[in-house]
Amino acid sequence: MEYLLAKFRKKESKKEVTFEDLQAVLLRTQPPPKKKNLSTCDYNEICPKIYVGDWNTAKNLNLLLSLGITHVVNAAQGIGFGMVDTNEQFYRPFNIQYMGLALCDDPNVAINEYFDSVSNFIDDALSQKGKVLVHCIMGISRSATITIAYLMIKKGLRAKEAVEKVKKARDIRPNNGFLKQLAQLDNDRVHNNNI
Repeated sequence: MEYLLAKFRKKESKKEVTFEDLQAVLLRTQPPPKKKNLSTCDYNEICPKIYVGDWNTAKNLNLLLSLGITHVVNAAQGIGFGMVDTNEQFYRPFNIQYMGLALCDDPNVAINEYFDSVSNFIDDALSQKGKVLVHCIMGISRSATITIAYLMIKKGLRAKEAVEKVKKARDIRPNNGFLKQLAQLDNDRVHNNNI
């Protein structure tokens, strides 16, 4: 009987993940209760030393220093609607390392082009005993997608597990195009036996 169960689990774990599978995980996973504080900053610790938050959090240097943030990933770098106008110079006086991605929250944006480089940046930060804030405007789509990809690439989680982990820590809503790219990442990793 154990043999059959193990065989079934192995077959199930190799099953391709679809965009609809990831949508279902988002819908069924309950986010944490909303924090009741007077701060305008909105952030959550997703796993030890990795935070996902909004633009107010990214610009609140006192908060970042109090949290011990050493690295920031801005998944919405730029000027204008839907963008956050921070850069290396903004954080340099506080010795915070910075990575900026000029990404729009649009389903047609190829966010997957940055999965490896951002995952390496986050992993390097953690190996230096740092703490990372990954943010965009609201901290629900671009930054959530980047964090999910990191969990898949560096922590070996499957897409469904990574989406569920982030959603349990923060109310997220990656756009449909980003979910499709996460599903593709999962399927490519299974196909290439990286899982």
